[in-house]
Amino acid sequence: MQSLFTSEQVRAFDRRAIQEFGIPGVVLMENAALQTLQIIEQEYGEIELLSVAVLCGPGNNGGDGFALARQLFLRGCDVEIWLFCNPATLSGDAKLNCDIAERLAIPMLVPESADDLEFSDYDLVIDGLLGTGLQRAPEGLIAEAIATLNETDQAVIALDIPSGVDGSTGETPGVALDATHTVTFQCGKPGLYLHPGRKHAGQVHIVPISLPQSADDLLAADYFVPEDEDVATLFPQRPQDSHKGHYGKLLIVAGSRGLSGAARLCGAAALRAGVGLVTMAIPESIRGDVVRQPELMTVALPDTAIGHLTEAGWKILEPYIAWADAIAVGPGLGQAPETAELLKKLLTASKPMVIDADGLNLLAVHNLLPMLPAGTVLTPHPGELERLTGQSRRTDAGRIDAAKRLAQTHNVTVLVKGSTSATVLPSCKVYLNVTGNPGLATGGSGDVLTGVIGALLAQGAPSDAAAWAGAYVHGLAADIAAEVMGEVALLPSDVIGYLSSAIAELHPAAE
Repeated sequence: MQSLFTSEQVRAFDRRAIQEFGIPGVVLMENAALQTLQIIEQEYGEIELLSVAVLCGPGNNGGDGFALARQLFLRGCDVEIWLFCNPATLSGDAKLNCDIAERLAIPMLVPESADDLEFSDYDLVIDGLLGTGLQRAPEGLIAEAIATLNETDQAVIALDIPSGVDGSTGETPGVALDATHTVTFQCGKPGLYLHPGRKHAGQVHIVPISLPQSADDLLAADYFVPEDEDVATLFPQRPQDSHKGHYGKLLIVAGSRGLSGAARLCGAAALRAGVGLVTMAIPESIRGDVVRQPELMTVALPDTAIGHLTEAGWKILEPYIAWADAIAVGPGLGQAPETAELLKKLLTASKPMVIDADGLNLLAVHNLLPMLPAGTVLTPHPGELERLTGQSRRTDAGRIDAAKRLAQTHNVTVLVKGSTSATVLPSCKVYLNVTGNPGLATGGSGDVLTGVIGALLAQGAPSDAAAWAGAYVHGLAADIAAEVMGEVALLPSDVIGYLSSAIAELHPAAE
């Protein structure tokens, strides 16, 4: 599990390294430069053959740039420093490294207007303009330089964070640099994974700079990024003498006339995610559609004249709830008031539960949130989150803030779906998902995700792990599928077909 830290937290680590451990700040700056040098060599080949512009701003990010320029210069690189500050105003470690660069006679250019900003002759540009010290929108020549670089296909490496991106939230108060690579120091920052910052970061490289960090520090993070090995533990090797009863029983309450496909996608995905048994509780009028998936068991419930479930199905459903290890509710359910009455009954069940799609809309419209069992997983897309919270948020960070209040207030786990899906716990810990691609932007993808999460819940995964691991596996399956068929033509049913490949890639013993 990768821990992410906000800009403020990283500055606290810096202060502790300097004040408590006696590690000079200039040593940390030098380590950052040396690690970045390795990335340049790895990505662009022999340094002495490169022509590089290092753009240095007024703070420690500029200091990192001065140190890197020196390392490049001493290795025979054709390097020039572009100064976007008055050297007389520099202080501390940044001034020290600037002074060294001057003594070495590394060429320094001082642009006076936007007309001077010409970077096309360089093989590579280094962004040391603002870093994590961003306080407001970039201004003046710094903003002009960012805009100039963004208008070209110039290769750019950002030091720590692309200039103009808030390292803690990913928000961009003004123009922000489009980096080819971002070399971030010691630990990842949420702003590199949250949009819009994520699209500016390019390929992210996390490099150590010898900041002392304990295991407690890592656990104290507010943001985490799950990795393969974290998800693999939820798909353990199956003993030879195991049987279907060992892998959980999932009840899926879903579907309405015209939306039977959502129920089928959810059930098929749950089976592919390893659950032992799945029973679909569906309207009588669509039973014929759902039984086309032969591995799915079904229980038909009475429905309205237009094919929606009603409270009348509760008595039939009760023994299946007792049978189930977990319940998934919502895909294709419809939004009829009669269905809301059945949902009220379902919320009294003391079983792990995931609610998606129309189930979420029914919660919002009929004020059912106070009835949610503790630990329930909610999986809203941004529109559904807005209906649940009454708050419209346009950025990932804003949606996460809204989800935190929802999770805390009702003691539930909230998986906010998006290009960077975020699982938010009642503790306000956040797990960011980095798998997946735009091919998932197709109706039915959420139904597949609900099936995967339901399967994990039925197999005994805690609600938080079921949510973030479900998002990870779902996205990984989509990535594998896209390698074969591309993103444009990708369908949710294709993703189901590649869930087995995703699980096998995570943990070969789970094939």
